[in-house]
Amino acid sequence: MANYTKEISHMLDRFQTKLLMQDKEGFYKKDLNLKLSMVELLTLRRIGELREVRLNDLIALLEIDRNLVNTTLKRLMALKLIGKEQDEADGRGQKVFLQPAGDVAYQKLLNSQGSEMAFVLSDVTINEEKAILKFLSKMVQYHTEKYEPK
Repeated sequence: MANYTKEISHMLDRFQTKLLMQDKEGFYKKDLNLKLSMVELLTLRRIGELREVRLNDLIALLEIDRNLVNTTLKRLMALKLIGKEQDEADGRGQKVFLQPAGDVAYQKLLNSQGSEMAFVLSDVTINEEKAILKFLSKMVQYHTEKYEPK
């Protein structure tokens, strides 16, 4: 069995570089007509999936720093993609939700990501998909266990 460790490492480096550059330029700009970062897209996607979510639950779901979430929410609110209001069930908490423009952006994001995934996986067998999933799961597991805040 061949060992592709060097090639995999090289491609991961290239992938990270491409992600960093695209994050700087904004993802899916042509489809969304917005310049959104990776964190902003992830936040928009999570809110869109849930339709409405308590702020503390969103922070837990995103698994990122509270300050980064708040900064991201402020930007998305400035773009009129999301709204934030007091949680009626718990007056101390807040909930966030998509505004109409946010729902449009969320649908466009789903379409763009679906097209991207279809392109990437178009000539991949089911066994190769399983191998990719196993690899990505191991990467997430490694980085979660190694870098998780104590």
